[in-house]
Amino acid sequence: MSRVPGWARGMRGKDRSGIPRGHRFQAGIPALLHSGDTATKCRALNLSRSGVLLVGSLPEPPADVHLTLIAPRGDLRVRLRGRIARRDLGGTAGEEDSIAVEFVELDPAEADGLETLLARLIEGTAPGPLEGLTPEAAPHEIRRALDATPLAHRIALASRAGPRERELLRQDVQPSVLDALSRNPNLLLAEARALAALPTLPASAIEHLAADLRWSRDEELRLLLLAHPRTPAPLADRLLGELRAVSLRRLLQRSLPGPVREKAVKRLRQLAR
Repeated sequence: MSRVPGWARGMRGKDRSGIPRGHRFQAGIPALLHSGDTATKCRALNLSRSGVLLVGSLPEPPADVHLTLIAPRGDLRVRLRGRIARRDLGGTAGEEDSIAVEFVELDPAEADGLETLLARLIEGTAPGPLEGLTPEAAPHEIRRALDATPLAHRIALASRAGPRERELLRQDVQPSVLDALSRNPNLLLAEARALAALPTLPASAIEHLAADLRWSRDEELRLLLLAHPRTPAPLADRLLGELRAVSLRRLLQRSLPGPVREKAVKRLRQLAR
């Protein structure tokens, strides 16, 4: 019989952090599956105190396995023992192998390590799935990592993210994430322009970019906002009224919403008188 770890004794619904014991976190963090002297790199999903789902290009494992879970920033490694609960190897082309592992016989040190790792992930101190991406990650890998990160976490991260995370979050399709990203105080002009070119950018983010004094005189950003189909009409009218004739001509060379084009032509005629 598996003994109950000391950290779990006396706890019912929640742990010491107030987190439900049955909670599964879609971690997406790096992991190693050990087989003899070989360690196969993979990813850990659906992590909880009772088990984890390993995905990647995996070997045929024995019934009892050893694995290492790695914190997103690499500063914590937790080696655990487990038993295979389910395996799906050698699936259809393009699909990853997956192994569901149930943790067994956790000693106090292992349990404390797992507890610390879960606390970091669940409390949002590290964006696990995004941190697990390499610089060469393909677009579909980035989208998968974004999907594996809870929406609330992505929104919170977008408002304070550093350069690398901001680049990844620009590929998010959720308007609330892009809105939070537009309000990031460390956003650069090039990033603001890249945001303005996104067709999924919500009107609230467009208005925030237009109002930001850091690039209020940047013509390219204004042209991008005027060309965006979600720019509110009052904002478009204001931006058009601030453009010189040379800027209006550049604007008319772009694909524009019908009303914006009509008003730009009218404004240019007025300036030519």
